[in-house]
Amino acid sequence: MGEGDWVLLLVEGRERRKTYVFRARGKASYSTFAGAVRGSQLVGAAWGSRLELERGAAYVLRPTLYDMMMHVYPRRSQVVYPKDAGYMTSLAGLTPGMRVLEAGAGSGFLTIWIAAHVCPGGSVFTYEVRDDMIEIASANVKAAGLEGCVKVKKGDVKAGVEERDLDAAFLDMPDPWEALPSVGRALRPAAPVVVFVPTVNQVIKLLEAVSRLGGFAVQEVSEVVKREWEARAEALRPSVRMIGHTGMIVLLRSLTS
Repeated sequence: MGEGDWVLLLVEGRERRKTYVFRARGKASYSTFAGAVRGSQLVGAAWGSRLELERGAAYVLRPTLYDMMMHVYPRRSQVVYPKDAGYMTSLAGLTPGMRVLEAGAGSGFLTIWIAAHVCPGGSVFTYEVRDDMIEIASANVKAAGLEGCVKVKKGDVKAGVEERDLDAAFLDMPDPWEALPSVGRALRPAAPVVVFVPTVNQVIKLLEAVSRLGGFAVQEVSEVVKREWEARAEALRPSVRMIGHTGMIVLLRSLTS
């Protein structure tokens, strides 16, 4: 590992485990709950190596895109967490080369997950109405190295979508039912539309709109709940804390009429 590289430090103590993500600097010092780590111990260390600390140990790991998003990339809005984004991209059946619509971009977290599946060769067209969100989404997409296939656009999908024959769409917006007509015109027949909303009330309004407007079939309504376990062989048990409800996921499919 070189000077300035991003590193994930997985620190283990007697009854605790925690991750830290930062840039390694040879002259710096980093505090952890199990003791301090000198930058000189990190720069030049091999990926996957172990460091002995005062009250535990640390493993020197290369951070993944997940680690960077959860620990480093800034956010100015509520984001779609990986537990939801991973399932949403699976529902859409994303593969390299697909052309995908997203609304709105927000801080760009869902945008990055989508782009990671369709690039290279594919394209993500993400619409956002707020200038500050366009700025941070663009910066996060660039930090992830995916700016080559993502186009962040100023606009409201409810007023129209410029692209046509798109392979899938993701709607992360307060009133997705208002966007159904314009989104439907932008999609290929049978294309998946994955909607993320925080409340059941919004799901009801969406289902009512689908029934009233037509043009879509409802395939699934679900939510994803994540519960971690305390990873100790001598006392394996569920963690007392968990990520419960974060949002409802609705899968629609576009129809020919």
